[in-house]
Amino acid sequence: MKKTVKHSGKILLTALLGMSLLLTACTGKEKKTSTDDVTLKYWVRLHSNVANYATNYSETEIAKELQKATNTKIEFIHPPQGQETEKFNIMMASAELPDIISYNWLAYPGGPEKAIKDKVIVDLYDYKKSMPNFADVLKNNEEYRKLSTTDSGQLFSFPFIRDDESLLTSAGLIIRQDWLDELNLEMPQTIEEWENVLTQFKEKKNAKAPLSLQLGHLRLYGVFASPFGMKIDYYIKDGKVVHGILEPGAKEYVALLHDWYEKGLLDSNFITLDKNTIGANILNGTSGVVWGAIGGGIGLWMGSAPDDKFRLEGAPMPVAKRGDTAMFGYSDRPVNQLFTAVTYDSKNKEAAIRFLDYGYGEEGKMLYNFGKEGVSYEMKDGYPTFKEIITNNSEGLSMPIALSKYAQSYDCGPFLQDKRYMEQYAALPEQKRAWETWENTQAADYRMPYLYPTESELSEMAQLDNAVQVYIEEHLTKLIMGEESMNEFDKIIAQLRERGLDRILEIRQGAYERYLEK
Repeated sequence: MKKTVKHSGKILLTALLGMSLLLTACTGKEKKTSTDDVTLKYWVRLHSNVANYATNYSETEIAKELQKATNTKIEFIHPPQGQETEKFNIMMASAELPDIISYNWLAYPGGPEKAIKDKVIVDLYDYKKSMPNFADVLKNNEEYRKLSTTDSGQLFSFPFIRDDESLLTSAGLIIRQDWLDELNLEMPQTIEEWENVLTQFKEKKNAKAPLSLQLGHLRLYGVFASPFGMKIDYYIKDGKVVHGILEPGAKEYVALLHDWYEKGLLDSNFITLDKNTIGANILNGTSGVVWGAIGGGIGLWMGSAPDDKFRLEGAPMPVAKRGDTAMFGYSDRPVNQLFTAVTYDSKNKEAAIRFLDYGYGEEGKMLYNFGKEGVSYEMKDGYPTFKEIITNNSEGLSMPIALSKYAQSYDCGPFLQDKRYMEQYAALPEQKRAWETWENTQAADYRMPYLYPTESELSEMAQLDNAVQVYIEEHLTKLIMGEESMNEFDKIIAQLRERGLDRILEIRQGAYERYLEK
């Protein structure tokens, strides 16, 4: 069917749904899948790890094995890196779509239900017999089912599922442990201790930007906000959807950030920082504390250590008093926002569904996570153990790059992620300790699930939320930098209410209550 509905404009729903930026249920008896030797067109972004050595997923060993295992030929189509949203919008306005599209379908104008209504993608429940593995996963895990289906019960995609609670935490604060040791300082926990450590780093280690964090780290992950009982984002508190900027501690938290900015403790470039700059800062001594991931942070930077003394450790999220457990930290949802959907116009819907279903059975899960047995891993006492081609690559490839040739566990995709991959991926003692440290928060208790507002609610909220989010970021930046007085804080809150923040909370609350009733 030719599509007459065209979609354009900037996708705004990412912010609307409180996305912050990244799960072991039994899938039951293995269901074999076959797609009858067809060719499917698959639109999906190319991960930067693969882009180091290839221009298309078809060049990777895992893609070859997937096609062989499912008797399916795949033609991968990749949008240019950084242009995924733009190319998605152009594709939606075209008359022809590929068979499979991996994208954040929550960001489709009107939401995933509208995409089904527009006959862009299909409700997978209409093809339940073709996806026995995934059906079992949803049947056996209530949370996965709720997060994957709309309020009316439509199943719009095959999502990436982190199939163990430990996989929901993969990033946090990282500190120069060698500096702590040299200055005879303990790992900081309270705000007072953190300020002392940052000051010592500035004065005695000549760190020009002791604390190098982006605005998003300060807002969305609640870095340094837990002692004030809030974070500047949407979250669940006592069964209610709240926005932390309305909480009593918000003003005091922003005042702290301003104070640290004035003292030269917070990186003055917090607005423009990117991952590469943060990495350079921690490696060259510009900064002593940054935000980073287990692999792309600690693992990468320890592997690029400037000298033998260089040491990193995962630092705990700050608390009001020693011994407390931080309210916030990085805690992702088990169902990820990269959703892989089958298009309505596909002439091979059932074949596409059977192909995607493969990743949710035991055989497919093993291939996606570890690659091919005997090539990239071997079983040792029942444990899938990566071989040296991954852990000590003879071509000098880093583990993330080597792994990307044979498996996809380092990335998102239509499969169940296995924690045994991360147990080996986080090979350094520093990585393992950081993983354990970062898990020790209450973040999961406040985590916002995926919400599915109605089409009319989404339309109303798109306009309101854009105005609210832009206003928050603009004035939060000015307050931190001292371009606006803290005396203006109450007026800013009043303006946010006038711009519709209370109405947004009302819509979200209704959607959250529907989520609970699914």
